[in-house]
Amino acid sequence: MGPLPSTMHRNRSQAGLTLIEIVVVMAIMGLIAVVAVPSLRGLLDLQQRSGAKQLASTYTWLIDEAALRNATFRLAFNLDEGTWKVEVGDANSVVFGTPEEREKYDEELKARLKRYTKRELEEGAADEVKGAMGRFEGLSDPAFTTEQRLPNGTHFGFVWTPEYPDDGVGPSKDALDGKEPDPEAEPNMAYSYIFSDGSAEHTVIRIVSDEDPDEGYTVEVEPLSGRVHLDGDLVDPKQSMAWLPDEGPRLN
Repeated sequence: MGPLPSTMHRNRSQAGLTLIEIVVVMAIMGLIAVVAVPSLRGLLDLQQRSGAKQLASTYTWLIDEAALRNATFRLAFNLDEGTWKVEVGDANSVVFGTPEEREKYDEELKARLKRYTKRELEEGAADEVKGAMGRFEGLSDPAFTTEQRLPNGTHFGFVWTPEYPDDGVGPSKDALDGKEPDPEAEPNMAYSYIFSDGSAEHTVIRIVSDEDPDEGYTVEVEPLSGRVHLDGDLVDPKQSMAWLPDEGPRLN
């Protein structure tokens, strides 16, 4: 015996309602996607801006502190890890124009240290050389005792100072590809300096989205004055100070 007519009608109604429900759910999901994508972009933009503002505020604070403490500060950027920390050194700390100059200086210090006898080392005759080798150390202020990390979903696009190439220094390819870092490999690092007279090294830092490296914020620190600018556009380090003359005025 086949199903009763009323039963057949009820099954068809249930099937029809289920299909309608699926269509309604798909429509709602589509509407949520349309609303959520701009919201997600806004969240990522907020994260990039937050990281850039934190860096800009740190530079402003350090420029004042350098003169008060008669100390030289540097920001050490671990580009592969997306972290940075503040370090402090003596007011007369040596700052270099290229990585090669820094390496040469360090090698010369190591060679000088080897000339001292064990007794001379114990008596402190080489303390000045040792101090020069450990030029910078971690800052003891509570806000900077540990490395600061960029917000989730962001990374350093590049860090540029006159010490580095025209396009600055960025994360390694492995870091950009999301690969696990080699524990024996040195991470890509960059350094930026603030001097004891309250002046600063010309620095351009780009913080970008993991999803779209063309989207991000730029922190620029002007040379000498130390003024800090926050810009939503990409700043070309080669062009940012192009208005400065190559030579100073000639005095008669």
